[in-house]
Amino acid sequence: MQASHVDLNKPVEALRKEWTFLAPYDLPTEELKDRSTVFLSEVSLDQQSTKAYIKIYTSKKHPFERLLRRSRSQNEVRNLLFLSSIGIPTPQILAWGEKRNSIGRVVEDFIITKAVKDALQLDAFIQAVYPNQEDPIHRPPRIEIARQLGRWTRKMHDHDFIHEDLKWRNILARPQQGGTDLYWIDCPKGSFKKPGALMDRKKIKDCATLDKLARIQCSKEERTEFIKAYLGYHATPLKVQKLCKDIEDYRRERFDTKDDKQRKDAKENN
Repeated sequence: MQASHVDLNKPVEALRKEWTFLAPYDLPTEELKDRSTVFLSEVSLDQQSTKAYIKIYTSKKHPFERLLRRSRSQNEVRNLLFLSSIGIPTPQILAWGEKRNSIGRVVEDFIITKAVKDALQLDAFIQAVYPNQEDPIHRPPRIEIARQLGRWTRKMHDHDFIHEDLKWRNILARPQQGGTDLYWIDCPKGSFKKPGALMDRKKIKDCATLDKLARIQCSKEERTEFIKAYLGYHATPLKVQKLCKDIEDYRRERFDTKDDKQRKDAKENN
């Protein structure tokens, strides 16, 4: 069943600023070579100062990249607002903007989000706060994080939305009394898809992307709890087993060899 999509055009446009909005922050935009670069800065908005992340996207390699298309920052604003609208916490968006050339191609664009105090990327958070799978104090919050991710991933998919880059580093976490606060960040690739075989494959990809690190840092129990939470009322033993196999098959086929090589190279270079 296809879910109704939320109309976010007005809130997206309300956050739009001209490129000159960045001028007071004196960022070296002309020197940027990576597709995206993030700066932590004090931002003044509506006469209030706050710590914020300014992400600059550049499109300098291909002459027709982002020609007459939405900028990545506009996509990201829409996607984060959508996730927030269905109950998945995201950082507050303060502003976004873009610069186009004479033929309508985006050459640079930006998004500014309010910094989440005391938050770490999920991989760093787990290692720093709950590193021990067997510890009776660490085990319950680790399992609850897995369940929360399962519920939120299913909720997103129930609205026919695919994240496309659901990595641990694109999730922020911070300890909170009685649990853990999670925030989803960095979603410029996300999009709505029509139900069907392609959509089903994309759903598996989102889950397998989360499992890239989960296979190393999580117990079998934690990974199973993610699957059960994702399936919800449909979590029969056979369906849990099948989805687990589908995710592992996709991950092994698409991710494992490359990821293992990157980890090996990183160890050798340290």
